[in-house]
Amino acid sequence: MSAGRPPKGAKWLNLGAGNRVLGSGWINHDATKHRSEIDLAFDLNRVPWPLKANDWDHLSAISVFEHLRLTFIETLDECWRVLKPNKTLFVKFPIITSPFIRHDPTHRWFWTPHVVDFVDPTTVYGKRYTYYTQRKWKIVKRTRSDRNFWASMETIK
Repeated sequence: MSAGRPPKGAKWLNLGAGNRVLGSGWINHDATKHRSEIDLAFDLNRVPWPLKANDWDHLSAISVFEHLRLTFIETLDECWRVLKPNKTLFVKFPIITSPFIRHDPTHRWFWTPHVVDFVDPTTVYGKRYTYYTQRKWKIVKRTRSDRNFWASMETIK
């Protein structure tokens, strides 16, 4: 879903693009404008992000959130703020059992696939820990391998 082409008029943002810039219709973000395809440059650790609330149709964060100083909940809260109601976030991160998770010295966080459950009110953890955040998500799809976890999540507003 995430690397597809945005529908005409849709605002899709590739957070923390690095050297994985996405093509036609995507807005590519990174901390610095280190290549010409980076459209927006700002520090994801500084909230609020310089983006309007309820303005984006889709966010993609491929191997980004584990590098931030913000907690997973703080990062999701900011994604929720900038996404329109019922719009999607695609997230990918290495899981704690990945043999490569500790190879990158910039990884700050090590999660299991259940970390997303805490913001979905239909899951066991989402029901138990409702006080973690008021900004809720619906997990639309989840996939895992022995190294990575991917989830598509939709804002509940």
